[in-house]
Amino acid sequence: MNIPKLYKKFHVDKEHTSIGLFVALNAKYSINKVFYPGSHVHFTPSLVFREVIYADSFKNTFKFFEDPETIAFLVANKRYEEEAIFRFYQQDYERSFEGLGNDFDLVISQYAGFVGQAVKSYLKIGGLLVCNNSHGDASLASLDPSYQLIAVYKRLADDKFTISTENLEDYMIPKNGVLPIREDIITKRRGIAYTRSPSGYIFKKVKD
Repeated sequence: MNIPKLYKKFHVDKEHTSIGLFVALNAKYSINKVFYPGSHVHFTPSLVFREVIYADSFKNTFKFFEDPETIAFLVANKRYEEEAIFRFYQQDYERSFEGLGNDFDLVISQYAGFVGQAVKSYLKIGGLLVCNNSHGDASLASLDPSYQLIAVYKRLADDKFTISTENLEDYMIPKNGVLPIREDIITKRRGIAYTRSPSGYIFKKVKD
């Protein structure tokens, strides 16, 4: 079975599929419906979760998701018996998404900006935002009363991630001792430097 060329180039060859993250999330939480804005061709979530909605504004990304090679690889490698459900939106995630409701169990934010803020309305109460802090999404979520930090994750290898709920109070502490300001994070478009930094963070949406 051929690996889709772009997926191989950007993820498999770089050992950055993050399959271990999605397997760990699936084992720990009840996740049925997933939204991945800013995904580009990172369709690993569909190997673990049956229903995933993707979105990206990068030109012609839709062709990857329509490619029979992509679909064949998914069918051959998915880790569930049911038929996979996925849809791709060729658009900026800052725009509204026609046909989507507020019933997603998981929003994925990986190196794509302030995803957790832009699509928060599509995440159900109790749903999860899984994000890193490369562009400041975790920093913004930590200041947002709609979100509560419930866990952090650590990458040990591409196929091995751990999730911890212990000593969460030790995270999100700025190295410079100054509490971050939302507007500064948005302007600079990068995360706060913290005294303790995991690979990523898991927030729960606690209110609209």
